[in-house]
Amino acid sequence: MSRIAILDLGTNTFNLLIAEKGKTGTPVFIYSKELPVELGKGGIHKAHITDEATERAINALLMHNKTIAEHKIKDIYAFATSAVRGADNKKEFTEKIKKRTGIEIHILSGEEEAQWIYEGVKYASVLGKQVSLIMDIGGGSTEFIIANSEKIFWKKSYQLGVTRLYEIFNRADKLVEKQHEVRKYIVDALADLIEAGKQYKPVELIGSSGSFESFAQIIQVRVGGKPNPENGYDFPMEEFNKLYNDLISSTLEERLKIQGLIQMRAPMFAYSGMLTKLVLDELSIKKMILSHYALKEGIAGHLLEKQ
Repeated sequence: MSRIAILDLGTNTFNLLIAEKGKTGTPVFIYSKELPVELGKGGIHKAHITDEATERAINALLMHNKTIAEHKIKDIYAFATSAVRGADNKKEFTEKIKKRTGIEIHILSGEEEAQWIYEGVKYASVLGKQVSLIMDIGGGSTEFIIANSEKIFWKKSYQLGVTRLYEIFNRADKLVEKQHEVRKYIVDALADLIEAGKQYKPVELIGSSGSFESFAQIIQVRVGGKPNPENGYDFPMEEFNKLYNDLISSTLEERLKIQGLIQMRAPMFAYSGMLTKLVLDELSIKKMILSHYALKEGIAGHLLEKQ
């Protein structure tokens, strides 16, 4: 069977997904690996990719190239998101990547990113006929899609990624000390999402991306469940609220000790909690579930269907 490699070049991590078309025609995801890159570190709030971040990007892609070669895959598709699309030196960055790694990067718009996240979540089989709000927290942007299993009603990408917030608010350690300032900034930015929520009335939040996987893993450690919750994991909301309160009052040193949290996420993770809690509260949503699938799965499925 023909296999493809998808490279999702995010603001914090560069993710490799290897997929093939299954016997029924649906995609089968056979390998996934994320590498920390911190592409937005030190520059995302200035719309610039630093030289240091570029070198980290090249090193990560060379590592992914090695894995792709080991799987004997020729079809490689690389997609960049918020940190690259917003950078004033994106042309220089993509040209350097092509020269050093051989990888040609396609830069997704915010609208395209939201669309592919929806397609990926559909493969996770967590969408039903009821209206849901899909939320994907990235380092540079956060995407929201109001949809059900049949169609999208509304979608938008916001420059509210956790790395961006972390840089804007001077790398605030204990978020509780700046919570009113940060909350106002986020609520003001999400005014049209809040209006769309009143119109379409989503009954649940479907969280895709690493932040929600980390929420689930931390909670599972705390309540004694499976360490890696499956697609469709139903968050115990009382536990999520406890976690949120812990996150905004914690120091970085304390977050680094949280079981179930990848250390790379620790500096910005309180912002993930605040973003999620604000959306739940502002839209009066009482249910939250997990989708392991998002952007890269959506793109992989689309490309495999064309084969």
